Order: sequence, then C-alpha cells, then structure tokens
Amino acid sequence: MPTVWFEGNCVKCAMCTEEASRVFVFVENVGPEVRTEVDIASHGEDIKRAAQFCPTECIKYSL
Repeated sequence: MPTVWFEGNCVKCAMCTEEASRVFVFVENVGPEVRTEVDIASHGEDIKRAAQFCPTECIKYSL
C-alpha cells in the first residue's frame, strides 16, 4: 500500500504544499500534513517532486 509521511525536522516552508497541493495541506501553527482523503497512488509524481524540493528532505514515501 502506498504511503507518504514526514520524518525529521520540517522547517514549515510549505514547499510541499506548492508542489503537491492535492496531497499535502498546510495547517497553521502545525505545518504541512498529508491529506487523509487523498489517493496517494494517483499522485506519485507530485509526491516525488515535493520530496525532491523539500529543503530538509523530511518527506518520505513508499509508492
């Protein structure tokens, strides 16, 4: 089953929400979170791109 999660120290730059807005949502005072209703398998390329641009490399995934 495809999964995506955050690991490490996120700096809350919101870059992931810009690259994969259908997968990630930015929550005020918390930071980015994975949307619960998203079909991760359908957005694999967006997730890979968001992980590539993440400055702290804290986006992890298994597609």
